[in-house]
This record gives sequence, structure tokens and C-alpha cells, in this order.
Amino acid sequence: MTEKNLYLFDGSSYIYRAYYALPPLKTTDGFPTGAIYGFLRMFFSFLKEKKPSYVAVVFDPPKGKTFRAIQYKEYKANRKPISDDLKKQIPVIKKLLNLLGIPILEIPDLEADDVIASLAKKFSSKGWKVYIYTPDKDMYQLLIYKGVHIINPLTEEEITEQKVEEKFGVKPYQIPSYLALVGDKVDNIPGVEGVGKKRAVEILKKIDTLDKAIENWKNLPLEVKKYLSKTNPKELKNWLSLVELKTATEIPVEEKDLKIKKPDYVKLKEELSKLEMKSLLKELEKLKQTSLGLRKLF
Repeated sequence: MTEKNLYLFDGSSYIYRAYYALPPLKTTDGFPTGAIYGFLRMFFSFLKEKKPSYVAVVFDPPKGKTFRAIQYKEYKANRKPISDDLKKQIPVIKKLLNLLGIPILEIPDLEADDVIASLAKKFSSKGWKVYIYTPDKDMYQLLIYKGVHIINPLTEEEITEQKVEEKFGVKPYQIPSYLALVGDKVDNIPGVEGVGKKRAVEILKKIDTLDKAIENWKNLPLEVKKYLSKTNPKELKNWLSLVELKTATEIPVEEKDLKIKKPDYVKLKEELSKLEMKSLLKELEKLKQTSLGLRKLF
């Protein structure tokens, strides 16, 4: 059986990184283009290098609250609102991805992380290699699945189980427990009072996971109980639920939905010309004409 590779991108995270990595670029009529340019340059480079057949760029649903926001009202409450400049560029990036033939996934009521997690589990269980491009540490818990690889899109570094242990002092399956203990400022999850990174590692060496601690709450070791007693099982279970990726959800996405389609070269040229991206027009031409890129698709 031919081995298949699936490449999954955390779309919003990828766009934010591109936006903040570059100076505020604009067209002559003032339309912001920094995020568009940075995103496409990274994506063109990926296409040339990997020559993929199966890809998806995954975004959070545009409307409605996900279960985390319903479960915990303060979830992500401290995040700054997206800037107007960036907000204008996201629909353009999605339009260009469509013209490139790249599948975009937005599943109602599910965060992009959970969609990626469910697809990673589903396709890795079928023998596929799944490559996830994200800088988010929450995703490290997916390394429990054979065939799942996590790539930091900024450094091109592959995050392995060994690197997770070296950086955090815990194994990938313990990442949710670790994050629930120390908290997560990005998502506004407070964690357990008085428990920092080192203390969390010490606690997990004794209890393994928070699930086990909650099940055995009355018989916790004294050196663990003195910290966990600052909260309660219900609260801990809530934090854990917020940081665990949901892989049991049946996502209505099959192999055919992830296959790259034929790009619309003419419209791509038109759009890039409107955006005054001469260097990306040259990159697009390379994708079309050389064996480095996706010539078979054009």
C-alpha cells in the first residue's frame, strides 16, 4: 500500500505569525498586505518543498461560540481584539488559498485545534503520516498517535517526544495535565495557585495524570495534596477539559475533501497583481513551470 501524507495547518496561528513577523506592508492605495505576503511566501515554500497531494488549512468557525467558551466564560477573555489591518487580510488569504486549490476547513462549534486533532487521530490510525504545522504547545499531546509529526512553522523544527520531555519535563500524554496545573495565559486558564513549571513536573511524577489524581482524590500523597487542595476536583476537571484536545468528534471530512485541486493560475495572477506582489508572481511562475513545484496541477 502506498504511504500517504496529510499536511494540516493551523490557519489563524500561521496568519498571525506572518503578520507580526513583517513590517506593515501596504499597496499604493493603502490596503494592508503584510499578513498576505508573509503567509503566501511561507506557503509557496512549503508547496515547492513537499509537493503535497493532501492538505488542509484549518480555521476556527467564523460565528458562534465553541464549547470551551460556553463552559468557561473567561476562556480567552484576555486576548486582544484582532487589528483592523489583519481582519481585512484574512478573507483575502482564504480567497487565494481557494484559487490555489487548497482545502479550507471550518467546522461549526469546533475550534481549529480540535478539528486538527480529530483528523490527525483518524488518518494516522489508517496508516497515514500526518504533519501538523503549528507553534502551539497544546498540540504536543497528539504525539501519542503513531504517524503524527508536529512542525514549528517558524523554525521548521520537528517537535519530537524527546524534545517535549526536554523542554517541559513531561511526556506528551501528560501535556494536558501539565497545562491544567500551571495554567495557560494565552487562553486565560488560571491553573493551580502556587504551582509553577517545576512544581507541576514534580506533582506529575507522583500522580502521572490529573485524571488519576481526581479518581484517587482522598488518597493523594501528602506532598501532592498540599498543592492540589488549593482547588477542588471539579475545578481541576474543568481546567483539564479546556486544555485537552477533542479527538473523539466525528469530523465530516474524507480523503477526497483533503486532496489539492487544480489551481486557477489566471485568477491567481490577477489577484497577486492587484496586491502588487511582484516577487510572489515570480514564485507562482516557478510553481507552474518548474519541476520544483506543482506543475502536474497547473
